[in-house]
Amino acid sequence: MGNARSLNHGFLTGTMRSFNLSTLALAAFCTSLLCLPPHPVRAGGEGFSKDDLGGKETIDTKSYDNVDLGKFKANPFHISVSVRGGYDDNPNLNSFDEHGSAFVNVAGELIYAFGSPRTQLRLDTGGGFTYYTDRQNTGDNNNDYDVNAFLSFAVTHKASARLTLGANVYASYQSQPNFDTFNNGGIGFNRDNQNFFYSLSKFSVQYLWTPRFATLTSYTLGVVNYDSNTLSAFEDRFEHTFGNEFRFLLTPTTTLVAEYRFGFVDYTDSNNRDSMSHFFLAGFDHSFSPRFNISARGGVEFRQFDDDALQSDRTDPYAEMTLNYALAKSTTITWFNRYSLEQPDVPDSFSRLTYRTSLAVRHAFTSRISAAVNVAYEHDVNQGAFGLSDFNEDDFDIGLTLRYAINRNWALDAGYEHTEVVSDDAFRGFSRNRYWGGITFTW
Repeated sequence: MGNARSLNHGFLTGTMRSFNLSTLALAAFCTSLLCLPPHPVRAGGEGFSKDDLGGKETIDTKSYDNVDLGKFKANPFHISVSVRGGYDDNPNLNSFDEHGSAFVNVAGELIYAFGSPRTQLRLDTGGGFTYYTDRQNTGDNNNDYDVNAFLSFAVTHKASARLTLGANVYASYQSQPNFDTFNNGGIGFNRDNQNFFYSLSKFSVQYLWTPRFATLTSYTLGVVNYDSNTLSAFEDRFEHTFGNEFRFLLTPTTTLVAEYRFGFVDYTDSNNRDSMSHFFLAGFDHSFSPRFNISARGGVEFRQFDDDALQSDRTDPYAEMTLNYALAKSTTITWFNRYSLEQPDVPDSFSRLTYRTSLAVRHAFTSRISAAVNVAYEHDVNQGAFGLSDFNEDDFDIGLTLRYAINRNWALDAGYEHTEVVSDDAFRGFSRNRYWGGITFTW
């Protein structure tokens, strides 16, 4: 596998286009969700994980509620296997001549959790295979199937009363990007139907200097690598980001944060895209209650390009906010926003300004019936290179899932997802609807 390189983030400078779904109805629906009375919060450059956004073959992890208390389970392994069938009206993500197909998906997942008063560990890995019965083969990917494999590993260890070590590793190999991938760390991907490898790993050291003052030092590595030689030429890259937070406990519920980050993007096959960035940020983490938390960062990014003859240095604002609200034991709401400079996914641009937002709502109607709604929106302003004009894109995605637990091992699942991309480049826009239902066994 060739090397791979990384990215940063962008800003909203335009308005949403008209989508096939009713915009007014969607706006009213999102507003009603945000008005509901809210899971602890994250910021500091972290996006949504696979579990946060839902829509995947996940396992109910309530059995791990006591893992941080050192209560060991007789069986720390949980295994899930699902079989699903459905219909996709645009499996190749075509802009024109859309051709739908029925599909069958088989997926499995393994979760291992370990906990003690000093060490908490969680391993989550799995994969899926989707076969399309009537898929038209186009482009470099001429397969009638898609693959999706992932590995997630997180560990936190209290080396002493003052020193805490942490690591969070995520890697996946998949045939198509999706919106939970888009928001995992804010890394942009090409939307073509192509196999690619993606990884995001963060390692941190936190030290409590006084009862009120602490520092959090971190290193983040991002990797993107496509199988397609065409996409690899301008997409494969590494991203390295070093950060240091200075945290001051202002009140028992409020922490003030000042942060500096240094990052550099290293492309495998396109050295004139390489760059380095300095971030100067400030923000806060606040708990309104044990169930309602907010975290925010804001500041500026100074980016310098290695080849300044093709791309001028940039100074752009940076902002991110995450809100988590546990409305009740059975209902959680997570709202994420980011406004920053990112790496583009087209060959005729060296940078793009991006605004992305995601809203995830989960609710258990009864002990057997639960549902999830995930709404994501992204606005991109691609900065034209080689004398070309800028162009805009708006990406929208909504996913609905419903689960009925027959018993503690078996469950019926159903879902719907709509994705729409509206672009100034007519060959990049597409619309897609996906319907599915199936059964899941968990042990």
